[in-house]
Amino acid sequence: MRYYVGVCLPLYIVHSVSKTWDLMDTAVVTICLTSIVIVYITDTRFHTFVSRNERLKQFGKPLVPNLDAGLSYYSRHHNYFGEQLWWWGLVVFAWNLVRSWVFIGALTNNLCLPYVTILVERKMVKLEYRSE
Repeated sequence: MRYYVGVCLPLYIVHSVSKTWDLMDTAVVTICLTSIVIVYITDTRFHTFVSRNERLKQFGKPLVPNLDAGLSYYSRHHNYFGEQLWWWGLVVFAWNLVRSWVFIGALTNNLCLPYVTILVERKMVKLEYRSE
């Protein structure tokens, strides 16, 4: 629970400090909206990939071990990029409100990401059709 409070500190600042809208705010909103689009596209493609593999499994056909189209061609965990872009966008939003300490939440999120990635990778490797 405390982790989420720390990560969400930029949102608290954005809503509690009164300041006129400027060009930096527009840029950050663009970054945050872009991150939402990236996460939506990547999660949708991954869901389609998993659903297709489930259908292949039902028909006894070989499964596709990796999704390697679109952003997945460049990164195995492309949705993490979109998520990190969101949190760092919020940091810049709050930073623009002269609250330089807000990076702590996004930094904490970044530091947890390698651990989560390792857990996901270990789970993926255990799948029989990926061990070939």
